[in-house]
Amino acid sequence: MQILGLILALITIGAVAGPVAGVVLVYQNNPVEMIVPSEIEDLIAGSFGADEPFELPQYVSSSFDHATQTLTAIFSFANPLELDLKVNSLSAEVECAIHAFKLGHAELVDPVPIDAGDTALIPVVFKWTQVAEDHFLTAHSGAASIDIELVNLGVDVSGITIETPESVSVNVPLPQ
Repeated sequence: MQILGLILALITIGAVAGPVAGVVLVYQNNPVEMIVPSEIEDLIAGSFGADEPFELPQYVSSSFDHATQTLTAIFSFANPLELDLKVNSLSAEVECAIHAFKLGHAELVDPVPIDAGDTALIPVVFKWTQVAEDHFLTAHSGAASIDIELVNLGVDVSGITIETPESVSVNVPLPQ
């Protein structure tokens, strides 16, 4: 009976160790690729089917709606990839760049498709609070524009979620 148990144990070990050993042999020249596929490495390096690396979205313009207390900022994003992308969500906290004063929250209202090699405009809506408006009136009275920071930025692009501790600086003209 002990011999049968030993044989079954060896079969179990072989059933697990055999495929693992096979994978290790296949990737013996590049063991990192066992965990991180080369496509992901290429995407991180910015060369996944693209001649140009990714660039951060560029601020284009903004518009105010005093009735709803919202600012819609438009960003331009160029897709250097040879595949279509879709920005499903984008969110960030908004702060005054000079005073680090929390002004509110900004987010993408509707998903934005970006065709391969194309550029799309991405509208981000920021709803300010009464406290933020008071900050503008007291700390930035008479200013033509204000520097804001988008912090705790989170983006979902085609199901890939990216969260960054880095901030994005934007100079927004104030309505006169």
